[in-house]
Amino acid sequence: MVDHRERRDSPFTQVEMRSMWTYGDGSVTVKAYWQPGDTAKAGSWALVDQATGNVRGEVQPGEFSRRFRPVDVFSDVTGFPTYLGTVIASDGAALVDLVLDRNPFMLANGPERAARPHALMVPRRHRDGWSSATAQELAARQTAMTLIAAWYRSLDGGHVMFSANDSPPNVDYLRDVETANGTPAGGGTGSAITRNPRQEVQHAHLHAFYAEEGETQNHESSAAQGHPVIAEGNRAFSDALGGDAARIEGDGTRLAAGVRSATQPWGGSYCSYQPGLDGPFWVMPALGPSQDEFNRRLARADGLRAEPDPKLGGAVNLVRPSLADAGRRAAAQRATARQRASFQAFVARLGLAPSRLG
Repeated sequence: MVDHRERRDSPFTQVEMRSMWTYGDGSVTVKAYWQPGDTAKAGSWALVDQATGNVRGEVQPGEFSRRFRPVDVFSDVTGFPTYLGTVIASDGAALVDLVLDRNPFMLANGPERAARPHALMVPRRHRDGWSSATAQELAARQTAMTLIAAWYRSLDGGHVMFSANDSPPNVDYLRDVETANGTPAGGGTGSAITRNPRQEVQHAHLHAFYAEEGETQNHESSAAQGHPVIAEGNRAFSDALGGDAARIEGDGTRLAAGVRSATQPWGGSYCSYQPGLDGPFWVMPALGPSQDEFNRRLARADGLRAEPDPKLGGAVNLVRPSLADAGRRAAAQRATARQRASFQAFVARLGLAPSRLG
């Protein structure tokens, strides 16, 4: 939680902007944050220009949620060309969708120069971080993790590393919805609820990174850098993390409760790291040495680079290959189409259908 009231007269930094939620009204997209009131003035929402970081106007409580909605590009991943399937409840309710990232980290690696998958697990209805998901949603996530780990293992003995960049519930907006509906809402904490600045998508999701069993050449990186670039694969990861990371024990709701407790000093935002299905589960601040180290490990595993990112205030971030080039974009589309077919064949061998994975 951050008090932005002292920043009204100067532009917000890039990392401050990334810590705000993004909203749209169908025609414009803005960053916005709640400004609590005081004895002299009622609270209001400040609209922030995404290009300049300057406050461009105010909207009154109640009116804000009637006009604006949080931007959610994962609102319907079943329509994505990279959609894999859905874990469902016993009553048929959809709980967790599986989808491939459209931008493979390693588009050409190993002797066969084959792309490796990068799957995401996305809760169907739950948008906030996994730490506030229901027991049913957490069980569905575990089912999805088990399926993805087994699929990766079937692809040349691949390993999996799970990670998430989670934000706390956007209670400022939820409180505004109550105001719009005529329900008395409390005044809040006096500070704006911020989101994880590393979270690219405003919808909870869990990454499943593929890691090779051993070293392999990343031919795409090699061509770009002019010399052979060797990806370390699974050996880049280890069970230990730095001093600002907290290890959480248990599973399901116990795990979620432990995450909420550990991340409270960080305002509820956190990044998580779990090597394999049975590895230790770690949470850490989004901007800190442990998350920097995780990105360095991920870069070594894939034969990529990890560098300080000005948008994150200099925190280390993975430098992902771009899809701006039409040739690479077409190659990525072909690769994810092959991966999707591979997953469908895998679950068919298990007697499952993509629409009913649970």
